[in-house]
Amino acid sequence: MITSRPPHLPPDTELPQLAVDHLTDVELLVAAPADRFAGRSTVTVDELSGAAWIASPAAGTEPLLGVWPGLPGRPRIVHRARDWLTKLALVAAGCGLTTVPAGLFSAPPDGVVCLRVVTGPHCRAAAEMRRVSLIRMPTAPTPAMSAVIEALRDSAAAVGALPR
Repeated sequence: MITSRPPHLPPDTELPQLAVDHLTDVELLVAAPADRFAGRSTVTVDELSGAAWIASPAAGTEPLLGVWPGLPGRPRIVHRARDWLTKLALVAAGCGLTTVPAGLFSAPPDGVVCLRVVTGPHCRAAAEMRRVSLIRMPTAPTPAMSAVIEALRDSAAAVGALPR
């Protein structure tokens, strides 16, 4: 499985092309220390500018995972972590903010709130969507592969259906 952001280009340029099964689209949220935005469900893009961020290490030209896309200027990255548990523990400790896909968990860990990002005078959503796709060889799937694909599709549908 891979995630992509618009314009969702094919994962390769080889022939035959890999088969791409769209599983779901999820909204990107910001995970923040609970006391920083107590009682809130949204945060503005302006409030994110200049914030301390917890990001995944970047490889080459890949975008920084964990930083809200499109922020003006260079993001201030205070910690780098490869896994969700470490990132969220750092958020809970008040060390910074990170991005998470909606539906990653049924409830955020203690000390963490997940916020939708809004912009503009009428608090219009500044939604950043990510597509989750299953990438596989273009051959007909075996019965075992079909079972795995169906289980992934069901899991993805459950994640995409969670309230934001």
